[in-house]
Amino acid sequence: MDTIQFVDQTIRDAQQSLWGNMMRTEHIVPIAETMDTVGYRAVATVGSQAFTVAVRNLGEDPWERIRLLSGLMPVTPLRGSYQTASLSSFDLSTPRDIISLWIKRSVANGIRSFWICDYQENMERFRYFAHIAKAEGAEIVTSLMYTSSPLHTDEHWVAKTRLIADSKDCIDRIMISDESGIITPERTRELVSLVQRNCEGMPLEFHGHCNSGLAPLCYLAAIQAGVTTVHTAVAPLANGTSLPATETVLKNMRRLGYESDLDEDALAKVSAHFRQIAEREGLPTGRPMEYDLFHFEHQVPGGMVTNFTRQLREIKMEHRLDEILEEAMRVRREYGYPVMATPYSQIVGVQAFENVVSGERYKHVTDESIKYLLGYYGEPAYPLDADLMDRVMSLPRTKELLDWKPEGYLKSVEELRQELGPDLSDDDLLLKVLIPGRPAKAKGGPAGAAGVSGAAGGGGAQAAEAAPPTGAAPDLAAAGAGAAAAAAARCFTVEVDGEVFNVKVSPADGGECGAMSVDGHAVALGGGAGEAAPSRAVREAPEGAIQAGAPGLVLSVPVRVGDSVAEGDEVALMEIMKMRRYIVSSRQGVVKEVWAQEGQMLEADDVLLVVG
Repeated sequence: MDTIQFVDQTIRDAQQSLWGNMMRTEHIVPIAETMDTVGYRAVATVGSQAFTVAVRNLGEDPWERIRLLSGLMPVTPLRGSYQTASLSSFDLSTPRDIISLWIKRSVANGIRSFWICDYQENMERFRYFAHIAKAEGAEIVTSLMYTSSPLHTDEHWVAKTRLIADSKDCIDRIMISDESGIITPERTRELVSLVQRNCEGMPLEFHGHCNSGLAPLCYLAAIQAGVTTVHTAVAPLANGTSLPATETVLKNMRRLGYESDLDEDALAKVSAHFRQIAEREGLPTGRPMEYDLFHFEHQVPGGMVTNFTRQLREIKMEHRLDEILEEAMRVRREYGYPVMATPYSQIVGVQAFENVVSGERYKHVTDESIKYLLGYYGEPAYPLDADLMDRVMSLPRTKELLDWKPEGYLKSVEELRQELGPDLSDDDLLLKVLIPGRPAKAKGGPAGAAGVSGAAGGGGAQAAEAAPPTGAAPDLAAAGAGAAAAAAARCFTVEVDGEVFNVKVSPADGGECGAMSVDGHAVALGGGAGEAAPSRAVREAPEGAIQAGAPGLVLSVPVRVGDSVAEGDEVALMEIMKMRRYIVSSRQGVVKEVWAQEGQMLEADDVLLVVG
């Protein structure tokens, strides 16, 4: 009788899908030891792309989370993930040696297995980083990202599988991944059989999402076709746009005659723990999705649909969601049918958003779109739309990017350390490189006032350059102090007279309320000791204001007070939905005020600067 293994995605992909990456370390630590007894083959934890979220949105040190969990789960391998092109965004410019160092530091802090993606477009680059991870003793899992299009035939998947099989020296397992939730049970059986016949005996995993409601059936089809490991989440964080529930898959596969070594009593405790958190904090729990044929056509992942909905609400255009999804179908076809998974789903989706909101198709073309069309993300596998290419090639920005090279890609770690801080630990150097605007912290030194809230106290240093000893739980009173402090910061949405503000309150050392921010602007508290900094709560947009236009992170503001700008000049660079977006001036004049600064989170109507 076949035994099926489980990779738990509760604290990575599932919470990302349903909670928007807002699961805090304090949510996980109390149940981590129990999770270690469930019998999972691996527990997926944090990917490199989530580091920015951990620091900016949660005030946590992601390294500290990994160390805490590796100490509390000495038996179950922790699995991380990374892109081979860039660790923190899709600008393709993360220095190669920084990616290598991130891999090494991840293993040192407790990661024992990696899911590496992006191999499809650059196998040479994939092998380079996979060998580094293998040399550190990590398991390597790569993925076949499923999608449907005229391109993605049986022959296509066979060729991709054989490409993987040719790299068995640095790949241990293959994960068939359906991030958009569009595969059917019939296609699952066909695809698994194809891959199995061409993978030279490599073990197969299956990872699917429930967007269409079919994933639980697809999991059974995958198991029957030969998959030996499946990715699931505990019931409170399953279904919806998340993965199937572990409990349901386990019950159904047993009806088919398959077995598992999972401890169901421990599993029930884990499930009850996260359900209690959801109920206590008003966080969503997954519900089965109804079948939606439109989803199979646009293939936009559920998390992106949620982001679109939020941003459209910000600009009073929520009624145009279906229009954007229709446009995403058109853009994807013009782009040669890329897989609708990171980073390609963001490239397609954000461009579709721009096309609809701006009122003119390709009025503004994102840098990521231009780089994709120029082949910097790898040669598109299907012919690009000729009319589109003619239009894009005529753009001034395209001409600037024709000879583009990733800035600093070949810079060494020591060069970057000298630039950013000679005394930085490896872990904090990585955070400084990956998260623009984060204040640096030297080895053994305290965190800056605007650094990682609390978490740096226990985790900014390198934790003796190694993970906690196997079998030894960390001293949570000491090592977890940072995580507890970070988690003590609370984020609230507050409505005042019909206007909504995002408020973050952080305690001082004595437990009293010591700091508060409103929509990203600091507000001093206590005894009248300080005055509130300008915020949306007290400052209205003046004449000549240039606004963000969508919620996002300010990466740079290259203009200064007194600079002359023309209509259409670039005045700021923001990261919106993980993509870089240049903000241009809507008028000619002189910069009178600069309200925004690097590293600041803005909402759609927040002011960047004022031109008069």
